[in-house]
Amino acid sequence: MEGDPYGRFNVTTNCTIVVANPLDWSVQSAYLLTIRSGVHNTRVKVELSDVEGYPPVYNGTCETPVNTDGQTGDLLHSVTTSGEFVTTTGDVFFSSGTHSKVTDSTNYLPWMVHMDNSDCNIRLVSTAPAATGLTVPANVRPAGKVWPVTFLNVSITTTPSDPSDIYISANATFHCKAYHFDAEYISVTFPNATKKVSFRENEIDFVVPNIQPTNNGPYTCQVRDTRGNTLNTTFVLNVTNCAPGKKGARCDEVCGCLQGASCDRWTGCVCPLGWTGTRCQTKCPHGKYGKDCANNCSCQNGATCGPNDGKCNCTDGWYGKDCSKPCEDGRFGWRCHQVCTCKNNATCNNVDGSCACVTPWTGRDCEQLQTSRDEPLFESLVPIGCLILLVAIVMAILYKMGILACSVPETGEEDKILFELRRMEQDLAQSLQPGWLGRWEKNIKHLTPGPLIGEGMFGLVRKGKLRTPEGELAVAAKTVRVEDSQSYRDFYREAAILVAVHQQRDGDCRESNIVRLVGLITKSAEKYILLEYAPKGDLLSVLCRIRITTEEDKLGNLLGYAVHIARALQELERLRIAHRDVAARNVLITADDVAKLADFGLARDVYATTQYVRCNRPGVDELLPLKWMALESIENGEYTCQSDVWSFGVLLWEIATLGKDPCYDGRMQLSFLQMVGILRQGIRLERPPGCPEDLYRLMRSCWRDVPDTRPTPEGIEERLLHLRRALLPHDVIEMETVV
Repeated sequence: MEGDPYGRFNVTTNCTIVVANPLDWSVQSAYLLTIRSGVHNTRVKVELSDVEGYPPVYNGTCETPVNTDGQTGDLLHSVTTSGEFVTTTGDVFFSSGTHSKVTDSTNYLPWMVHMDNSDCNIRLVSTAPAATGLTVPANVRPAGKVWPVTFLNVSITTTPSDPSDIYISANATFHCKAYHFDAEYISVTFPNATKKVSFRENEIDFVVPNIQPTNNGPYTCQVRDTRGNTLNTTFVLNVTNCAPGKKGARCDEVCGCLQGASCDRWTGCVCPLGWTGTRCQTKCPHGKYGKDCANNCSCQNGATCGPNDGKCNCTDGWYGKDCSKPCEDGRFGWRCHQVCTCKNNATCNNVDGSCACVTPWTGRDCEQLQTSRDEPLFESLVPIGCLILLVAIVMAILYKMGILACSVPETGEEDKILFELRRMEQDLAQSLQPGWLGRWEKNIKHLTPGPLIGEGMFGLVRKGKLRTPEGELAVAAKTVRVEDSQSYRDFYREAAILVAVHQQRDGDCRESNIVRLVGLITKSAEKYILLEYAPKGDLLSVLCRIRITTEEDKLGNLLGYAVHIARALQELERLRIAHRDVAARNVLITADDVAKLADFGLARDVYATTQYVRCNRPGVDELLPLKWMALESIENGEYTCQSDVWSFGVLLWEIATLGKDPCYDGRMQLSFLQMVGILRQGIRLERPPGCPEDLYRLMRSCWRDVPDTRPTPEGIEERLLHLRRALLPHDVIEMETVV
């Protein structure tokens, strides 16, 4: 065996591990044992908990004895005794002997053995009455006479008897006692040299109340018998610890430690690995791990770090100790277990397996050869492009001459917008720093709009290119769909929310799970919100593609997107903003396979107004995401962060069904009144086929009637991470040979 520096363990012939000696947490809190048997190895990790008051104090010579031969009737020690005895008649003789067996009656006395584990002293007190004789050699005793033996002894003990149970500010009772003789007086000398004396008593008790460090020191018990003999013994009190859960110089402060942490008198809570804080109430922040969260994670490429040991949980497409190695050519996905299908020397993306074709190949797997049909199309586009260029030049000339002019917002545009936001959403307006609109303003001349890539309820989205000092940047340019006052209010509301999110992170949104704002264009007739471009599209499209093409993608991988959106909801909760339309269609997947919450066209400050749509007109219900809405949102128009949690539960259902349309009670289309009736009856979306019970239980908790009983976004993230860890190991089993 290896890993047992203090000889605490034994191994039997059948490889049974025996804890042979006491395990003291303060000496070593964990043992990693390696047992070698031929060519086979077995590794066992033993972790200890710090239990107050256990174990007693042990050292190298005072261990719990073990009878290894298994026989009965044998002592665990070989004891050699010797003594000089004085009889009541004045005779003196000497005797000695070695005792190793209980049945050794020729040289065994019925001793009572008292052992104090704190100092390893052994006191032997005879339990034999005066009539019991000691066998002595025939030449030193009169024939036929039994010599009575009496041992004179004095002891000092405490209550509690275990010194580890005596704490600062506690009370302790001392017992000073004389055995087998009459005492003329008995006295106790305290550490400060004062004495307490009692005459013609064989026992004296005294209490030391509210023990403090000044009470530490020797307590000496002295007894004088009627013949003038004096016996004494000393007990040294050394109390330095507070009572369990207490700390401070006077032990009058409460630790209140969490997570099973121990309480130290001077440092307070000693947190376990992965926790920090005065009460060990805080998990290690992102990028930190270990004791007191003092270690920096080395994980790369979006990998998460284990708070205890810093082990990296790699994202799709990466592996290695710090997740710095991309999948080898031809492999992609989580732990590089999926095989690329790219052909004709195409490059395979290590994250999602998408193919980058080389000319003249095209298609999903680069298996199609490009035809010459593109050439006539190119030839027809050239004159059209020239015509467009000519029109643009003419319009520019007319604009310079003043014949054609664009509507330019007044200089007080920001003030007007803030006034409108304060009227409806006071908290959002207050969170915006002065000059927020101007700081994000971009020149429309630097934007080159491209093809239409999305069409929402209130806006259109085009792929575009933005010219920046660092070079051209691909963006998603969102503009209003209908030019009216309500549309522009929604436009500026969404812009304000995104600016508030970026201000919260001091402009650094690289690790945010809310779509990144690139800039705003407001000083032109056509206004744009410029967002980061997500080449993989929305989550709903990704799920549908997996379902339709029967691509293999494990639920554990897809739940990674859900974890990202749970973090986005945490950001919105800190800003007191509800999204109001959390669904797979409003989640974008970036090139790095990160899910980000987008489309804030319906988002508002939930603490400023709780009702935003009155269902008093026919057809209004068709404009709202009814199947994703919480019960209170449908009934009363109340939107909170808790109602977003309800919608998140539906998003989880979409992930589990690979993008199917939610169906309540077997009906695809429901009115407001029908939906309220169904939800009030307790009917919810059914458990999808193959969905784990724990995941469906999480969905159901999101759909509770009472908003305050639903889980928080932070709690959802924790449960999803646990679920994902439980699901992913089923894909690959790493087995270590263990015997």
